[in-house]
Amino acid sequence: MRLLLLTLPALVLTACGNPQSEPAAEIDHSGHGDMAGTMIGSESDGPVAQQETAIDIRASWMRPHPEGRDVTAAYVVVRLSEGTEDLLTEVRIDEAERVEIHGHFVGADGVMQMREIGPQPVTDEGPLVFTPGGRHLMVFGLAPVSEGETVNGTLVFQNAGEVPVTLAVRSMPPGMPTEY
Repeated sequence: MRLLLLTLPALVLTACGNPQSEPAAEIDHSGHGDMAGTMIGSESDGPVAQQETAIDIRASWMRPHPEGRDVTAAYVVVRLSEGTEDLLTEVRIDEAERVEIHGHFVGADGVMQMREIGPQPVTDEGPLVFTPGGRHLMVFGLAPVSEGETVNGTLVFQNAGEVPVTLAVRSMPPGMPTEY
């Protein structure tokens, strides 16, 4: 189990990243839509009700870049502190080419794969959690970051608008998901 926890992040970033020799603009995610199997992180059904909302961001962090890669993953926990629903529509990280909201899928062959899943709802039923092995934010084209640094970004919501976030660069998550 410990070996799995140590190797999973490297496999995730390798599987989800773009090779350094391939320009980011040429990445084609269209083939990911045909994956069969169980999804961890789901695609949104569309817009949510217009209302006043306030967003609370916790446990925001980003992995250091793997050696020789220009892609990494970031994670946050999003809670509503006011309102009943909102929709995370976009994520921007300062200096990054782009950020995509991804989910993991266990295909019919039992192999874990991932793809972009688009906007994600956050409701008063519980937090929207981005965590290793589940939903995550793929960050492309950001200059390499190292453990101990911080990176600024913006989460954009349908109702709450732009919410700033600071991501601590670290190798392991801050605490356990049950603590979020």
